[in-house]
Amino acid sequence: MKNNLNKKVVIITGASKGIGRECTRLFLKKGAKVVMVSRNKNELEEALKKINQNNGENLLIEADISNPESAELIVSSTLEKYGTIDILVNNAAQFGSFKLQEISLEDFDRIMNTNIRAVVQLTKLVSQTMIRNSSGTIINVSSTAGKRGYIGGLAYACSKFALNGFSECIAKELRQFNIRVITITPSSVDIRELPESELSESGKGILMRMEDVAESILLAANLPHRTMVKDIELWGTNP
Repeated sequence: MKNNLNKKVVIITGASKGIGRECTRLFLKKGAKVVMVSRNKNELEEALKKINQNNGENLLIEADISNPESAELIVSSTLEKYGTIDILVNNAAQFGSFKLQEISLEDFDRIMNTNIRAVVQLTKLVSQTMIRNSSGTIINVSSTAGKRGYIGGLAYACSKFALNGFSECIAKELRQFNIRVITITPSSVDIRELPESELSESGKGILMRMEDVAESILLAANLPHRTMVKDIELWGTNP
């Protein structure tokens, strides 16, 4: 497939580990300019060393996206360095397992603030640049928990159901500006740091890995801009 990502400016939240770090590696490999966002600057620097794919086209931003002031910082810093924004990957998320009688409002708010409110705020600001450019791609990393509830998923599943609804709404709203809104919906993902000798491609009980999800994000972003996928739902073959 033709590389449509060279020199594109990509913001990735939750970029210091897991799916976000793997996304950073793949986008940098394609020649993109990657803005890595995480709550810890040291972890971002370590992530960049691990992926060993530093082409000099990156910006590290230490920001907790659940803080209402972070979205403005992320967007203004990106525009100051690169002048535009082409792709936003809303990947950062908070997880928690709570039943109805166990959950506190503080825990509920913590998960909802990161997983949906922060996404709405950052997407709103980023999309202003994309509307002016009449071009852009917004990729929201959701979960199959956002389509199928489960015991203990009170806050997390609620946030992902909300994220899916948000994606549906803005996809229709922003399409007229040539802005693609894509939802990536993975089931369980193994995010452990495993040595090569312990990695297997297939077999009973083998979960998807973070790089598998990152590959689907790259695929969606790299499609010709006249084309979009609405939702990529990913499952382990034989978990």
